[in-house]
Amino acid sequence: MKPTNLIISAFGPYADKVEIDLSKLGERGLYLITGDTGAGKTTIFDAITFALYGEASGNNREASMFRSKYAHENIPTFVEMTFIYCHKKYRIRRNPEYLRPAKRGEGFTAEKAEAELVYPDGRILTNAKRVTEAVEGLIGLDRDQFKQIAMIAQGDFMRLLLASTKERSEIFRDIFNTKLYQRLQDKLKNESGTLKNEYESLKQSISQYIEGVVCDSNDPLNMELDKMKTQGNIDTINDTVELIEKIINQDEKLQQQYKKMLDETEKKIEVMNGILAKAEKETIAYKTLEEEELRKGQKLQELTLYKNNLDTEALKQAEIEQIVGIIQTSKDKLKEYDELQRLNEEIEKKNKLLYSHKTNVVNCKGDLEKSTIILDNLKKESINLKDAGINIEKLHHQKKDILEKQNMVTILLNALTDLELLNKKLSETQLKYKNAFQRAEDARNLFNTMEKAFLDEQAGILASRLEEGERCPVCGSCEHPLKAQMSEAAPTEEELQRAKTNSEKLQTEVIGYSTEAGKLKGKVEVSRAEIIKQGALLLGENQSEEIKDKTIIKKEQLKSQLTETLNQIANEENRLKRKERLEEEIPQTELKIKEYEKAVSENHQQVISLEMEMKGLEEAKDKILRTLEFNSKSEAEKNIKEQELKKTMIQNAFERAKKVYEECNLAVAECSAKIETLREQLKDTEKVNLDEENGKKAALQQEKNEWNRSVTQVVSRLDRNYVALQRINAQRDHLSNVENRWIWMKALSNTANGNISGKEKVMLETYIQMNYFDRIVAKANTRMMVMTGGQYELKRRAEAENRQSQSGLELDVIDHYNGTERSVKTLSGGESFKASLSLALGLSDEIQSSAGGIQLDTMFVDEGFGSLDEESLNQAIKALAGLTEGNRLVGIISHVAELKEKIDKQIVVIKEKTGGSKVEICC
Repeated sequence: MKPTNLIISAFGPYADKVEIDLSKLGERGLYLITGDTGAGKTTIFDAITFALYGEASGNNREASMFRSKYAHENIPTFVEMTFIYCHKKYRIRRNPEYLRPAKRGEGFTAEKAEAELVYPDGRILTNAKRVTEAVEGLIGLDRDQFKQIAMIAQGDFMRLLLASTKERSEIFRDIFNTKLYQRLQDKLKNESGTLKNEYESLKQSISQYIEGVVCDSNDPLNMELDKMKTQGNIDTINDTVELIEKIINQDEKLQQQYKKMLDETEKKIEVMNGILAKAEKETIAYKTLEEEELRKGQKLQELTLYKNNLDTEALKQAEIEQIVGIIQTSKDKLKEYDELQRLNEEIEKKNKLLYSHKTNVVNCKGDLEKSTIILDNLKKESINLKDAGINIEKLHHQKKDILEKQNMVTILLNALTDLELLNKKLSETQLKYKNAFQRAEDARNLFNTMEKAFLDEQAGILASRLEEGERCPVCGSCEHPLKAQMSEAAPTEEELQRAKTNSEKLQTEVIGYSTEAGKLKGKVEVSRAEIIKQGALLLGENQSEEIKDKTIIKKEQLKSQLTETLNQIANEENRLKRKERLEEEIPQTELKIKEYEKAVSENHQQVISLEMEMKGLEEAKDKILRTLEFNSKSEAEKNIKEQELKKTMIQNAFERAKKVYEECNLAVAECSAKIETLREQLKDTEKVNLDEENGKKAALQQEKNEWNRSVTQVVSRLDRNYVALQRINAQRDHLSNVENRWIWMKALSNTANGNISGKEKVMLETYIQMNYFDRIVAKANTRMMVMTGGQYELKRRAEAENRQSQSGLELDVIDHYNGTERSVKTLSGGESFKASLSLALGLSDEIQSSAGGIQLDTMFVDEGFGSLDEESLNQAIKALAGLTEGNRLVGIISHVAELKEKIDKQIVVIKEKTGGSKVEICC
């Protein structure tokens, strides 16, 4: 791949669009990229890398940072590159994401990252990601590989030269993708650790199972078991299993003995339970007999009491007939209470009606007095409003006149405001005219000066071509004692034309401002005359001084006059409306007075009639009350209920006394029968001491519990020991298998990770990298021998300084002048540069070789030549020249002055004072 043309626009330090025609550098050879620090030398390689992959060559800049800070906002940011690959021409264009002015409206919008690849047959591929994938497929390199091969940077290859085995291993891991071997090392290490943990876990598990084995403390085997637990030796696991089996056999025999003794004790308890059951039954019978005899005595006493109570209640039965008579008499008089109730309700009704008519009399008299007073007041108010409405028409005319004057004031004030704006605009235009006139004068003077200098320059050019004895085309003289001299500051014809165009443009601008000012001045005069005319009509004065202030005062006066007139109109209209309402209210009030007088008379007659009716009703009520015991029917009914309740209580008390007596008599008979039955049952029996018999049973029960506890203990031990023995046997074979696998995996991991005791610490990945490193060193020595005149040769160190740290990728140098071998870290600054450059070139060759089929005809070397003397510099250039064999171009990025003399082809990057950089190619 060889770039032939590169266009950079608003990219990095390049503010404008810059085109670099790389085809001028030829097909092969060295060329120099030189210029000031920060001008943008390395940016050229960044631009090539960005065009291909959408990223910079370094890791410190993101694509979004490529937009030039010097560029005008309207200049787009992009890189376009034409390159040759396999004798075919491709063109690629790419822009990063950046902010640009919005095409519509104000502000900025994001320009998305885009890319375009044009194939030799005219096919076009778009989309940034797809273009990058196409480039990687075409060239056969990703961005990191391209950077390693195409750019040899001073910091990178010096780091590679002085790196330790660990650091150099990390570098090679990324370059040659040896992570696979590192992952294999880690996997073997992790697998070994996992198997070790599993082995230790199994040992711990078996030890825990052994700890769980139990034995009778009185058994001689218990001491042997405690000894095995204390030692914790897994190697004697077979002996441990044999011991556990003995303990289990011993406990199985004990279990059978304990169960036999338990069965015998349970039979004894069963016999004792029969004896106790019979004894408890007889004891209960004796106790029941005693209780029944005692209960019979108590019931006989109660029976006497209940008989006396029954006789007392029987005597009370005579009161019932008397209570029945009282109840019947009270019921017969209930109808008279209904008549009394009717009279009370009628009296209450008449009383309410009487109160209503009396109230109406009082109210109507009050309303009559109020209406009479109101009528007098209305008639007086009507007399005062006789003249209402006479002045309304006059006031409306006055209002119309004030509104017309207010309109004139508004028009005049608006005109004054417009006049002020016209005067302001006139002043601004006159100021613009003055400024434009001055600029036009300056431009005209500049043009005149430039025109004179230009003509003088033409004379100087003509004079420079005159030879002695040759006739002057201007004056005809053949002698030229004082020739016209050329001025270094003379303008070109193009610059003179621009100055003339600018002068004419400014003169046109002056004329425009002058015309506009004249028109505005005319408008001001017309507006001022109209304002004076309107002011005279409104204010009665024919002058413009203080007219605005007087108009504002007039506006306030008219506002006050209008308010006062509107208030007068509203007052007159209200008086007229009130007069009309009075003409309606006076007849209505007179009618109300007549109605109130009639109502007073009618209600008074009703009061007299109701008082007479009330008197008759009260006399009838008093007559009935004299014949009744109670004041109301409810009191009479309450008395009837109380007498009936008293009758019921006497009857119920007799029935309860009779029932209790009969129940007690029956209980005495039942007790006698039970006593007779129990005496018959206990005729041939003797009392048994239950406490003594229960003591015997408790002793047997305790004996049973002891045998039960012994059986339970033995069963518990057997259950635990059965489980422990089963699990130990299950884990024993698994432990042996895991141990064998762990020993094998540990040996494999130690070998791959370089941890074999007493041998060099060379890991598998490092061993693979050593193979790459040997090939790199071999390729590097083809340049190292040239650059050092055959003195130095690089060599990978065969043995490590110690066997405690990683080794295999250390680098030494052989000095053929004195036959010594030492570390590359002992080289001087210039020697280190040669060694690091050789190593970097060897690395580039190896990467390109490993990629296979890669055709990369362009390479860059960045800085580092400043530390070389004259001879070393020549040797370095000679070595680099060897890279250009075939059709390869090698660009050296440097500001070292000696290189400018030794390399003819140059790309010169110039930093401009105004910001940004430009490029010139020298061949």
